[in-house]
This record gives sequence, C-alpha cells and structure tokens, in this order.
Amino acid sequence: MIFVALLHAVNLGARRKVPMADLRALLTGLGLADVRTYIQSGNAAFRAEPDPALRGRLEAALAARFGFPVPVTLRTAPEWRGAATSCPAHLRDEAVVVAFLRDPPDPARVAALRGRDVTPERWEMVGQQLYQTVPQGVRNLRLSAAVIERALGVGVTVRNERTVGAVAAMLDT
Repeated sequence: MIFVALLHAVNLGARRKVPMADLRALLTGLGLADVRTYIQSGNAAFRAEPDPALRGRLEAALAARFGFPVPVTLRTAPEWRGAATSCPAHLRDEAVVVAFLRDPPDPARVAALRGRDVTPERWEMVGQQLYQTVPQGVRNLRLSAAVIERALGVGVTVRNERTVGAVAAMLDT
C-alpha cells in the first residue's frame, strides 16, 4: 500500500532540520519501499504493508535520528488523492491551505470551532482535513495550525494547495 507521511514543523527555520536525503535514507532503512520526498517541508511517499504501529515506528525512528520529536500524520494514497480533490467549491475562489489532522476530531470541538469568528478567513472540515482560505496570507492567519490544534485537541500540519496537488501527482508516477 502507498502511504504519504507528513512531518510536522520541520525545516521551518534554523532548528528542527530534517534533510530530505536523510529522511529518504531513514525510511528506506526501516524497510519502506519506493521512498520519495517532495520539497523540504517534510512530505514523503512510500510503499509499506498496512500496520497500525507504522506512525509510532516512524516517530520513534525520526526522534532517534534527528534528536527531537517529530509528529507524523499518515494518509493512504487514496485518502491523499481524496484530500487533493475535496476542497469545497465555495472556498475555491481564493488561495487555500489544507490542515491535515492526525486523528479524527471530536464533533463537539469542531462545532465549538465553528462558533469562532475568523473573518475574513473561511473554512470547512471534510473528513480529517480542514480546508481554509488565506485571504491575508499564511503569516496572518487567525485560524493558525496552533489555534486549530488547541481548539480540536488533535495534532495538525498544514500544506498549501500546490503541495497537496504535487504530492498527489507524485503518487501517480
């Protein structure tokens, strides 16, 4: 089965560096096949047998190799392709980012988040993805990844729509 692994908060500054060549070597060393990465923000695709412990194995290996915890969000190739094509139509008239949730959120917490005013941003949950417009750029988001994490109580990592599409295309090659 093909998986996409999203590493949270790596390569954003001088700290938490995870070179993609080192990531590919690490994943290959774990027995994962056909490992590919996309840009420096911690996106990897690979083949592996389905295993409920896969995320934990990846996180343990990343922490051991790089010396700091690296949360990982996993999606199967079909889930990723779905995420790449599921942006709600009413959001598509603007630039969009996708917040990938590590785990399913509590519906009550999603409802509470809906009550927050984040204007001029607009957002919508589809499965374990939160699609969000970025009318004032990602640096000025009122509904940042940190805010989403606190509000929903689950880990989150964000990718722009170009990266989501590029990783989807990479899965087809």
